[in-house]
Parts: sequence; structure tokens; C-alpha cells
Amino acid sequence: MGKGRTLIRGTLLLTLSGLALRGLGVLFQAVLAGRIGAEGMGVLQLILTVGGFAGTLGSAGIRVAALQLTASAWGRRDEAGIAGALFACLRYGFLVSAAVGAGLFLLAGPIGTLLLRDGRTVPALRLLGLLLPLPILSGILRSAFTACGRVRELVAVELGERLLSVGATLLLLGLAGSDPARLCASVVAGSYGAAAFSFTLLFLRLTRSLPRRKRLPPIAGTALPLGANDALRSGLGAVEQFLIPYGLERSGSRQTALAAYGTVSGMVFPLLWFPAELLFSLSELMVSETARLLARRDRARLLALVRKSLTLTAFYALGIGGLLYLGGGLLGRGLFRSEQAGRYLRIFAPMVLFLYPDAVVDGLQKGLGQQLHLVRYNSFTNVIDVLGLWLLLPRFGLRGYVFTYCLSHLVNFFLSFRRLLIAVDGPDVN
Repeated sequence: MGKGRTLIRGTLLLTLSGLALRGLGVLFQAVLAGRIGAEGMGVLQLILTVGGFAGTLGSAGIRVAALQLTASAWGRRDEAGIAGALFACLRYGFLVSAAVGAGLFLLAGPIGTLLLRDGRTVPALRLLGLLLPLPILSGILRSAFTACGRVRELVAVELGERLLSVGATLLLLGLAGSDPARLCASVVAGSYGAAAFSFTLLFLRLTRSLPRRKRLPPIAGTALPLGANDALRSGLGAVEQFLIPYGLERSGSRQTALAAYGTVSGMVFPLLWFPAELLFSLSELMVSETARLLARRDRARLLALVRKSLTLTAFYALGIGGLLYLGGGLLGRGLFRSEQAGRYLRIFAPMVLFLYPDAVVDGLQKGLGQQLHLVRYNSFTNVIDVLGLWLLLPRFGLRGYVFTYCLSHLVNFFLSFRRLLIAVDGPDVN
């Protein structure tokens, strides 16, 4: 009972924290959009897409490995094992992320001018390469805090980092003038630089309670396969993001394309996914709960859990989708002063009916050991995205993007839901 209550309290705390951080993020996006405009948001999203892919390469699966290794040592109450896992993961993460960051710094010019086709991205990409290790090392420590059950401390540090990030970014934006390149570099500096705060604080708090003696475990065998899979998915996702402004540009002007891209990715999607934070926390809870019921082979409770979670999620998605559809125009005008953002939000709002349940279905499947199938489905739908964007965007513009997004996510939900039913009804529930 104690462990169950701890799990519920931790989940509720992470949910509230996630909602607060996402809410702060939405408000910050509104301020940022007013400062740099829709076209600037499009340029910034291109930079952050490169940053996301570089972050995936630089982490190389180490966050999941850190979570697994420290959780295992914590379960054995092996403090030397925790210290060894932590320092081994930090060393691995620093070496890999520093190498990737150096590559990004050196190749920022060709990436910005040839791949992104916008020289304004180059200064931000170079700065991103220099700062890349900070969020990766901070992420390793976050995994260790989560594995050791120190959720309250983690939430406090994350909130402090976000506030520092927002404050530093706004200060730098005020000093950047009107130059788009400096504005984008200011956002990167504020966002990535704030990770130094969380890394320092988490490192000092965690290492203070650990012994100096440590047992360094082998981690490459755990991290590299995860990293390779993440890199494949992230690479396909990056290709999708690059194709959006490129395809829109072929259907119109580059300035209009970047503005539309910035509106959808920087304004609409943060609002669309903000209410889903509750479901992301529920999905994390479902992983451990379904795994526990699977181990006990308690089919009755497993089926009841699946039915109840999906039913509640469906009603939640219906309510949120309705609110976003009816209030899309008001939200777009009120937060972003953009009629276009409100119009696109109303277009994407009905997709909530399958986007939100898909998050819970993924959590249920992970608990049932269906990760390999999820990887296959995600890779398949990423290919659908790439092909759809390549073929439809130049001809149909943003309508082609909306259709491709809807089709790929609907196919993903159908395949995942079908696999969940097979897994639950199987003879051994696997």
C-alpha cells in the first residue's frame, strides 16, 4: 500500500508540475511570437529541430540507461552501485554529447545555408553546439532523481530552471534588437544555458548523499541500441520538419511558408498538446501498473484497467477537443493575436479524439512488453509522413500537411490499438 500511495503521489506531483511547466511554456510562446513574429517562429523551429536531432545523437540512449541502472541499484539499496551508474553515465554522456556538439559547431554553416537554406540560423546553431552537453547531462541527473524517488526535489529544480530560462531569454531578447539571427540565438542561449543551473544543483544534491566509492557498470551495451533506435526515429522526424517549410515554399513564397510553419508548430501545437499533460502522466503510471498485473497474470483486473483508462481518456479527449474547437478563435486572438492560429487550432482540434487516446495506448503497450511493435508502427508512420509531405505539400500547401498529419497519426493509433487488443486477449497476455 505504501508503494502504491507513493506512486500515486509521485504521479500527481509530476502531473501538476508538468501542467504548470507546459502552461508557462504556452504563455512564453505567446510572448515570443509577439516579439519575433510568425516568420521568426518558423526560423526558430528549424533551429530547434536540428537541436532536437543533435540532442538525440548526443544522448545516445543514455537517459533510459541511467534510469534503468540507477533504479536497479536503488532497489538493491546499493549506494556504491548508484554512484557508479551515475558517474559512468555522466562520463559517457559528456563524451558523446561533446563530440556531437563539436560537429554541429563546425558544420553550422553548411547546415544553415544548405540544409535549412537560411543564413540567419547559423549563429544559433553554433551556440547550440557549444551548449549541447548541458541539457544532456542534466537529463541524466533527472533520470537518477526519478529512479531514486526524489520527485519533489526534481520538480522544484525543474520549475527553477524553467523560470530562469524564461527570464534569461526575455532579457537577451531585449538586448538583441531586431536582428532575426540574434533573436534566435538569444532563445537558444536562454533555453539551453539554463540547463547549467539544473545540472549544477542536481549534481551537488545527489553526489552529496552518495559514497565516494563506486562500482562502474558497463553501459554501452544498454545505451547504444536505445540510442540507435532513437536516432532513427528522430532523424525521420527531423526530415519531416525540414520538408514542411520546404514544401510550403514550393507552393508559395518562403516568407509565407516560414510564417505558416511557425504558426502551426510554435503556436497551435503547444496549445493543442497542453491539456494532454495529464494523459502523459497517466501513460507513465500505466506502464508500471500493467506490468505488475501482467506479472501476476491477473487478466480480469488488466482488462478492467484497459477499459476504464481508455473510456475516461475518450471522454476527456471529447471534452477537450470540443473546447479547443469552439474556443480556437478566442485562444488564437487572445494568446497570439493571430486569427490564423485560431483557425488552424480549430482544424486540428478534432484530431484530439485519437491523438490523446494514442498516448495512453502507448503506455499500456509498454507495460505489456510491446515496445518492439511500437517502434515498428512509429517508424512506418514516420515514413508515411515523409512521403506525404514530399508529395502533397508542394501541390496543396498547408492542406497537404494537415491531411498527412491526420493520416499518419490515425494509422498509428489504429495499429497501436489493434496491437493492444491482441496483447490483452493473448493466451499469456503478451
